Amino acid sequence: MAAAMTAAVWYGLLWPVAVGLALALLARRRGGSIGGWLWPVLTYLYAVAVLQLALEARLPEHLNGEDLLFVGRVVSLPETRGGVHYGQAGINQIARLEGRVSAPRGRWPGRHRLRVSYWNPDPPLRAGEWVRARLRPHVPRGTYNEAGFDSERYFLAEGIDARATVRAVEARWGGGGLPGWRQAVSDRIAGHLAASPHGAAVVPALVVADRRGLPAPLWDLFRDTGTAHLLAISGLHLTLVSGMVWWLARVLLGPLCQWLCGPLRRLPLALLAWPPAVAAAWGYAALAGFSLPTQRAALMISVLALAICRRRPRPPLEILALALCVVLLRDPLAALSASLWLSFGAVLAILLIARTGGPWLWIGLPLMMGVISAVLFDSWHWTSPVANAVLVPLFSLLIVPLALSGALLDWPALSLGAATGVEGAVALMTVLARFSPGSPPLLTGVAAAALLLAVALATLRAWPWPRRMLPLLMVPWLWPQNSAPPPGQLRMTVFDVGQGQAVALRTHEHLVLYDTGPAWPGGSAGAGVLEPWLRHQRLRPSITVISHGDLDHAGGLRDLREPGLLLSGEPDRTAGAAPCQAGQSWTLDGVTFRFLWPRDRAWQGNDASCVLWVEAGPHRVLLTGDITHQVEYRLLNQVTPVTVLVLSHHGSGTGTSRAWVSRLQPRWAVASAGYGNRFGHPAPAVLERLEAAGVTVLRTDRAGMIEFQLGATDNAAPITRWRDDHGRPWHGPGGFW
Repeated sequence: MAAAMTAAVWYGLLWPVAVGLALALLARRRGGSIGGWLWPVLTYLYAVAVLQLALEARLPEHLNGEDLLFVGRVVSLPETRGGVHYGQAGINQIARLEGRVSAPRGRWPGRHRLRVSYWNPDPPLRAGEWVRARLRPHVPRGTYNEAGFDSERYFLAEGIDARATVRAVEARWGGGGLPGWRQAVSDRIAGHLAASPHGAAVVPALVVADRRGLPAPLWDLFRDTGTAHLLAISGLHLTLVSGMVWWLARVLLGPLCQWLCGPLRRLPLALLAWPPAVAAAWGYAALAGFSLPTQRAALMISVLALAICRRRPRPPLEILALALCVVLLRDPLAALSASLWLSFGAVLAILLIARTGGPWLWIGLPLMMGVISAVLFDSWHWTSPVANAVLVPLFSLLIVPLALSGALLDWPALSLGAATGVEGAVALMTVLARFSPGSPPLLTGVAAAALLLAVALATLRAWPWPRRMLPLLMVPWLWPQNSAPPPGQLRMTVFDVGQGQAVALRTHEHLVLYDTGPAWPGGSAGAGVLEPWLRHQRLRPSITVISHGDLDHAGGLRDLREPGLLLSGEPDRTAGAAPCQAGQSWTLDGVTFRFLWPRDRAWQGNDASCVLWVEAGPHRVLLTGDITHQVEYRLLNQVTPVTVLVLSHHGSGTGTSRAWVSRLQPRWAVASAGYGNRFGHPAPAVLERLEAAGVTVLRTDRAGMIEFQLGATDNAAPITRWRDDHGRPWHGPGGFW
């Protein structure tokens, strides 16, 4: 049943229902029980219905960008950031509102949860207060690439129906409650730990799930060392806290029960200790604001406790499967959340390994947690098992108990003790992160499953084969990953980076990046899209070309770890870059690259963009940056028909003139633009011009990441549109039946 619900929300297909019903009828005709097929079919259908209702609850397309009056409560801890808004420096608050649209009535009925952005709030939003605000909502659409964060899946799993910008707050009242109490606890902890920057950032995250003060470099350090799961209040922390309370209750209830008469004296202490342990799990979940991960983890612990207290012996894996089924019955969309699998993976690892005891508890558990963290957080390092072997016990036995005790008792000394442990952990991670004997092989899903299976089998007391055969399960991990195009061919990837541009040109042994996408307060396309893709492909660019210095083309460069040789049309705006200039050319693996523009350094802004011409076999590609009509006219005599044209300035009307299209005669034109961008790119006039010329236009805002295979001797160029070819139900228009 759990597997059926997971498959339902990940794929949203209806044909498995018919297959399951047919198998159930076939089983009944043969005299068997239909329950084995019917229950999975019913739960599958239930999960599909929940998925469809959640998709239909999202903001309708026709309301995208239309002002609405919203009445709701701040249900999260508002996060305050500095940033730039329309060229003006200011303060931005990020929070979640839950409520209803009050005007215009009937435009978006029902109760909804929104992730809002409030620039220069006066006064700032407070956790738990009610507000009546005029919002400008947007469809919860994100970028979609082969690697990187899938924000649309995250929004769906978290129940967020729209993103919105606060235009004005007309009224506010109330406050306090659980969100207000959590914010007060977090502020008090941060005040006690002012002398410990890392402790002030991490301890509130461990106590009340407040990661607002966690700087990006510190988060990257946890992620790169495979210990990011320690910052999430989920299955591991709740299980350990419940286990500690269970042990304390068992020890303390013994003497107490000696003085009590009645039925309690007949019950084993192990059973009497479970109610306080479950209460501790739900209390910890309350501290975390009853976030979805903590609700799932607490519910899982409750199911485990109930199964044990009923005194019906069941294998641990069966109990865990029952807990997973109950969690998914309550919220099938939880199957989309990485925290669910982190929670159950941690508990599964503890159940499998704790039975053996001895060294396997300290060897197998860190390895499994490192592998799970690597898959979920897209980062793997040789030192991950070592970091987990040290930090999991440190956090579990010292930092988390001290942090919780200090927060509940309001005892600064305990909080400082937890902060001291955090500072030591950060120092250790810093040392381990510097120890880099080379990048480990790519940890694919198959390789991760094989590693986890090897550890699980090693914990079995009865193993029918020699244990020395277990390393054979590492073969999928060590198997070379070779997806490079043959010599003379080119793989061109146009990333979906929103309102910006980033293109990868891969030959047999080299990679050329053309632009790196935009940057925004707290992130960039370099960190969110390019670096995950480079790790996934196990590549580093030989050459990085920044067409010109505008932020939507050069913003991601700041987070690109190894850009290689750096060239730019505006080197004065790109630190460390040499100028690109017409006539420069090079050949990589049989593919020719040549700059057509700029001819001199007199050009500035969009017209200084590097114009790159690429030839791979019979195919030609032209990348134009943001050049305008006057540059196009100067290049008409230097260009010939091309296979792929990347439209200048995201398809703006300032470029792609009629003469330019007539001269190039592209087979495909690519517009790299953000969904619903306020500039209206690509321009309708440009699209009409290309359509009249018989050009097929591909858009990243509709297709996601786009990949071309160029250079083969035939005329076909296989194209991959990521949303069409690898999309999930939440990447579509909002429904599937």
